Amino acid sequence: MKKIVFIISFLFSLNTSACDVCGCGNGSSFFGILPQSHFKFGGLRYQTKTFESHFTSNLLRTEENFQSIEPWLRLYPIKKTQLILMGSLQSNTQTIMASGERKTLSGIGDLSALAHYNVVNTFFDSTAHTLDHIWLLGGGIKLPTGKFDYTMSQDEVANPNFQLGTGSVDYIINSIYTVRKNNIGLNLDLSYKINGTNRNHYKFANKSRVIVNGFMQLTAGDFSFLPNLGVLGEYNGHDKQNGIDNQFSGGYLTTAMLGSEVYYKKITAGFSLQKPLAQDLSGSQLKLRNSFMCHLTLLF
Repeated sequence: MKKIVFIISFLFSLNTSACDVCGCGNGSSFFGILPQSHFKFGGLRYQTKTFESHFTSNLLRTEENFQSIEPWLRLYPIKKTQLILMGSLQSNTQTIMASGERKTLSGIGDLSALAHYNVVNTFFDSTAHTLDHIWLLGGGIKLPTGKFDYTMSQDEVANPNFQLGTGSVDYIINSIYTVRKNNIGLNLDLSYKINGTNRNHYKFANKSRVIVNGFMQLTAGDFSFLPNLGVLGEYNGHDKQNGIDNQFSGGYLTTAMLGSEVYYKKITAGFSLQKPLAQDLSGSQLKLRNSFMCHLTLLF
């Protein structure tokens, strides 16, 4: 059986069974509620996303799963300025539901570096405050350390998203604001990702994202819990191949988020589960089924 020519690529043969849309695995990570902002930290995150495409066709229906293990490190090289470094090990799988045929791709993903300046951070001082605020403002860069091998050959993976990286140098602008009164707080995360054009002349669309998260702090002995509930919304336009819009890309997504952070002395762990509320992706031919993230981090 001919290998499938994966999503968001142009159909080049009427006799080839092709999937022209798929899940977006590249460049979609977010921070969630960061561990205590006045500490340095190091740890590991795990993310997984599952998409379903061509869900109205018995022949073309596919399922895509994107998994990543991400070592991350936060340092304070300059007072009030945090530096976050994040790597990635990727494992992507696509399954053709009709035949059960499965294709996998795994390896090193892209490397990101972001710097945030603490515009406001009441946790840096010992004064009692009625309201505690943290406002981090900054941005960063994503380097194309993950392999991008987008071809139009029937014998190769031909899907711009089904890659280990974007193949381009990309930039992120980010603002993270948290306000807390006693044990109740609100977190607002705004980001805009500016994608470059890679050597294959493919440009992923720029992406806007808004996250609003409410949380409550609970304590039990040496343990602190931070259950949280929120909403994530994101939008991106069409990708471009050789300057031409790829119509099987772009759209909007809104998800409900449920998660919790757990603190024990200088060890913190957390998770976030996302379920779609509304979405219109890749011309309504793509659906996010679920997304999950967890981490284990050591403060120092």
